[in-house]
Amino acid sequence: MRIDPNAGHDHLSQRAPVDKTVERTDGPKPVTQLLEGPDKRADVKPLANGQGKGLDLRNFTPRQMADLSMDLYVSGILEWDEYAMLAFQPELHPDYDRTIGALTGEKAKPDGPRDFIAEWEKRHRFEEKHNSKDRDLVQRTLRVVNVLKQIGSPTNVVV
Repeated sequence: MRIDPNAGHDHLSQRAPVDKTVERTDGPKPVTQLLEGPDKRADVKPLANGQGKGLDLRNFTPRQMADLSMDLYVSGILEWDEYAMLAFQPELHPDYDRTIGALTGEKAKPDGPRDFIAEWEKRHRFEEKHNSKDRDLVQRTLRVVNVLKQIGSPTNVVV
């Protein structure tokens, strides 16, 4: 197929103007939609190292969390602001040891497991105490905690 660079775009000017703003009216999807069936669970299965046991967010690495957060955003479970909060893993930055690590005295451990549910619960308590006037931030943090808790303990119902 060859595209003619001299071709005009007259047909585009004849169309009515398009409103490019997109407003999400249904809100974020509940995390249970990601975990309902085997076809949905396959979206996050590679993050569990191919094991069908699910995701252990109490023993998860920053690298894995960055990947999981993208999956949660793409599937509509997290909104952009929640995704940005969860995906930001400072230890993945190549200059971590020279910047934050130099201040804290700790080297980056991007593949070191940690309890992300406990970390986000701690972050929520911090936001409640120190940023209580920023209700949007507190609510976004709580929503991330709730999503992580649901993934960390999925419900299996057999009928």
